[in-house]
Amino acid sequence: MFNWFTNLIKTDFFNNVLIDWGLLLLLTIILFLFLKLFKNIISNKIIDFTEKTSNKIDDYIGSVIKSLSNVFVLFFALFISSKFIFIDQQITDRIEQLFVIVFLWQLTKWAINISSLIFDKYKSAREKEKDMHSVTAISGFNKLVRFLIWTIFLLLALDNLGVNITALVAGLGIGGLAIALAAQSILGDLFASLTIMIDKPIAIGDYIVLDNYMGTVKNIGIKSTKIESISGEEIIISNSDLLNSRLRNYHQSRMQKRRTTIMIGVVYSTPYEKLKDIQKILTEIVNSINSTDFVRASMVEFADFSLNFELVYNVKSADHTEYIEINHKLRLKIFERFAIEKIEFAFPTRTIHIENPTK
Repeated sequence: MFNWFTNLIKTDFFNNVLIDWGLLLLLTIILFLFLKLFKNIISNKIIDFTEKTSNKIDDYIGSVIKSLSNVFVLFFALFISSKFIFIDQQITDRIEQLFVIVFLWQLTKWAINISSLIFDKYKSAREKEKDMHSVTAISGFNKLVRFLIWTIFLLLALDNLGVNITALVAGLGIGGLAIALAAQSILGDLFASLTIMIDKPIAIGDYIVLDNYMGTVKNIGIKSTKIESISGEEIIISNSDLLNSRLRNYHQSRMQKRRTTIMIGVVYSTPYEKLKDIQKILTEIVNSINSTDFVRASMVEFADFSLNFELVYNVKSADHTEYIEINHKLRLKIFERFAIEKIEFAFPTRTIHIENPTK
């Protein structure tokens, strides 16, 4: 029995005896548990410390330690164990190679985490100042930085695996033209996204009208922009289509007032004195309502069945709901005042004159 066990642990497996593999596994598990415990203790200590300070640097350090992956801890324990247990050099090289890739992956996570913290800091500051255009640009640049960081990680990982990066980049340069031609739409949307970040025609939170679509901008991505319509559904429009369309932006920072024009028709039988008073009446009605700015009120047309007056005024608010409510109140006041003044509104009528042929 003892001989059988001795022979088993000395059995060759991938150029190493089983006892060496067992010792490697045991030491790896012990180191992993110890490092994980150490990580949790340090992380909790730093978190408690950062809550008592206003310094942002310790927040970054705490975030870095907290984001330390268990996968990295495991491979780090395996890498350290392989230095103490004698195993085949080829296996040691593969463990080291894998550890370098995992280490680069962990560095990438740290870089993305720190960049997100920095971008979120400036994003929060802009949100407090209601500068949604800067918020949109910061969100876009954050996504771009994340893409660049992952690209760098991929190139370093391939280099560690023995891939000739110089030849790969040269090959991508040669094949880039074909890729660009095949993906014109995607690249067009990507450059349109960059244009939106730099030129800032829209921002998150803007109420826009785009052809037959209208709604509030919820997200501006690399490929498309998401809009929440008034009825609640999500409208997704590619960035290139958005920039190539006629866009109307009703956000408060862009539009301080809304101009409204109302056509009012009164009957031809209205006395001359009443006609002269209509301009004064309309002026008084507009000036009696807060958040309105009178522009003009004039008789503009002798129509088929009415004398038409044009009332023009500004609503000094960019909020769409308030704009509708003010227009509602003003029209009711016009109806009320005209009833008091006994001025009749015109409606489509036709008078037929019948001649008696016997006369």
